[in-house]
Amino acid sequence: MARRPGLHWKVRPYMTARGRTSSRSPLLIHTLVSTGNRYDPVLAASLTPASRSLYEQARRMCSVAELSASCGLPLGLTRLLIGDLLKIGQLVVHDARPSQDLVLLERLRAGLLRLT
Repeated sequence: MARRPGLHWKVRPYMTARGRTSSRSPLLIHTLVSTGNRYDPVLAASLTPASRSLYEQARRMCSVAELSASCGLPLGLTRLLIGDLLKIGQLVVHDARPSQDLVLLERLRAGLLRLT
C-alpha cells in the first residue's frame, strides 16, 4: 500500500486520539462547522498537527466529511478532534437545515407544474 505524503500516516489514529474512541459531541458527517470569527493563530500553533490541520481548514465553513477528506484523517478521528475543539470553544456548529423560503418553494412548484 503506497503511503500518501503528509502527517496523517506517521502516527496511528489511536495515538492521535490518546486512546479515546468517542466524543461527547454527536457529529454527523454533514454537520457544518467553522471557526466563525474566533480563529486564533496562537492557539493553532499550540495544537497537535492533526488538530491544527482541522482548525486551519475550518476557517471556512465545512462539513465534518469535508474536513476529514481534506485533512486525510479517518472520519472517527476527525469527529473526536472536532469535539475537542468544540469543547474549548474554538469551533462553531452551524445549522444545516435548509431555509424554508415559502415564496421560492411556491415559484418552484409553479415552474414544475408548467412543465407538465
